[in-house]
Parts: sequence; structure tokens; C-alpha cells
Amino acid sequence: MADEESFPARGGAGLSYFRDAEVEFEGCTFRFSAEEGREMELGSNYWHGPGDPSSWLGVDVFLAARERVEGAPDQVALELAAKALGMSIPDLCDLIEWHENYMRWHDGDPGYHVL
Repeated sequence: MADEESFPARGGAGLSYFRDAEVEFEGCTFRFSAEEGREMELGSNYWHGPGDPSSWLGVDVFLAARERVEGAPDQVALELAAKALGMSIPDLCDLIEWHENYMRWHDGDPGYHVL
């Protein structure tokens, strides 16, 4: 994982660790820019550090990636989101699973799911 110095500072509100991401699937190239990610950073959507987004931010980026690759398998959206967040796909899946379990507990909705 890269050190914090390789990431640009975000306009006075702290650091942003988004990366430009690109994934190819069946001849199509899907992109998610660091700028798009930075626009999602507010409220519960924040960073703990490089490659360590809040679960809210990680889930929101995955959902945006899923929408971007509509019709492709979730694995494609996971790869795009993980690259944009600077984390591995297994780590993103763990984050999403944690978020799902938290929301099931918090909202009392055992059917809540993202993946």
C-alpha cells in the first residue's frame, strides 16, 4: 500500500485517498475517477486512512460502480470500486459484509443486503 505522501490533500477537509480506476470486461472499459470519488466524501463517507474508507463510503462507491457496470457481474463492480478505493477485493467484501451486519442490527432488518 502506498504511503500518505503519494495522495493529494483534499481542500482543507482532510486527505482523500481515491484513485482513478479502470476495469475491462467483455470489450468494455469502465472507469471511476478520483474526482468522482471525492465528490462522495461528506458526512459518514470519510476515510480512516489510505485504503481504509468508512463502511458507508465503501458501500456507496461499490453501489456507484455497480450502477456504472450495469449488466456485468458484481465481481466487475467490486474490482472497479476496490481499485478506486485503493484496497483489495477481499477487503472490500469484508467491509461490505461488516456494513450489512451493522445495518441488519441497527435497523432490525435481517433481509438487508448489498451483495
